[in-house]
Amino acid sequence: MSLHHRTRAGFRLAAVAVPTSLLLTACLPGQGHIGLEASGHFTAEQKFPTALITWCGDSPPTQIDLVAEDHQWRLTATEELTGGEVGVDLSAPGERWEITDGEGGAVYRVVPSSPGTEYTLGVSTETVEAGEEPGNEIAELVFTTSDLAAEEGVYASDPDGGGMVPAGEFPPEC
Repeated sequence: MSLHHRTRAGFRLAAVAVPTSLLLTACLPGQGHIGLEASGHFTAEQKFPTALITWCGDSPPTQIDLVAEDHQWRLTATEELTGGEVGVDLSAPGERWEITDGEGGAVYRVVPSSPGTEYTLGVSTETVEAGEEPGNEIAELVFTTSDLAAEEGVYASDPDGGGMVPAGEFPPEC
């Protein structure tokens, strides 16, 4: 079992203990946070959201991995990010990000398989080659697009395991 799958299995167990139906994981302590814009509208099931990423040190994100059982996308920064936070539209990240699949091939369209598919979104400060496990040392988050259609706000980690927060309350302090 790869490190990624052991980590995902641990997060699934943690998510079951949360009394809500939100599938969410906490960020790694002191490194950063991930929030996903949740519209509370059924159309959120059909596309990936904007990820709100903050980092708490001098090392900005250079790689974002979006992984499901049958899909893997990797976004690699084409320029150094500054300012401690960035918003990335996962469906159309723009020129600041190069998009590849699990084998390293270019990808031009990133769409969810289905509203109930569970995705792990990981953010790293270092890039790794295709096929290698990412570090995800800034933060990692598990979600489904149906979760993002259920409520409005930011789908974000918190000390109690995670939940929906008003947009004005994200990001939390480092």
